Amino acid sequence: MIPLIALAGLIILNDWSMPGGGPFALAMLGSTLAFGTVVVWIPRFVVALLRSDGRPGLRRHWIRWASAPLMGAAVIGLVYFDLPFTTRFALSEANLERFAQTIASGPESAEHADQWVGLYPLTSIERIEGGARFLVSGTGFLNEYGFAWSPKGLPPDESHTGYTHLQGPWYIWESRW
Repeated sequence: MIPLIALAGLIILNDWSMPGGGPFALAMLGSTLAFGTVVVWIPRFVVALLRSDGRPGLRRHWIRWASAPLMGAAVIGLVYFDLPFTTRFALSEANLERFAQTIASGPESAEHADQWVGLYPLTSIERIEGGARFLVSGTGFLNEYGFAWSPKGLPPDESHTGYTHLQGPWYIWESRW
């Protein structure tokens, strides 16, 4: 069960490290794995605790039994304090800024291929008034999410688009369905 719990935790942390959440199917897989391991772990623990022949096994293998709730608590704590997203963005920010400056200073009609910049797979890369914006591939469920770099302030409004200030010249770009 420990590898399944670790896999569920990694999937959930990856999902929370993307703007708007990662791929919906992957998020559902992580949630299902997490829920399934809880449903299996708790009854096994209770049975081992209540049976007199199970308690010595609990004491002898306490690290195995403690690892599941500890990993769950660690994932919940990391997600609660938004560390997956904050860390991934911080590690990618310098590369994203250089890339955004290149896009913003290039010609308006330039086509840009999908590519990885920092730790994000980018798509729909385009120049906007005073900056650049790009979607992160596979984010959101119906809406797609990405980043907008706009040093002059809030990017211009468009229909089916929303911006939430992140920090400095950075905004989370939501392309609404």
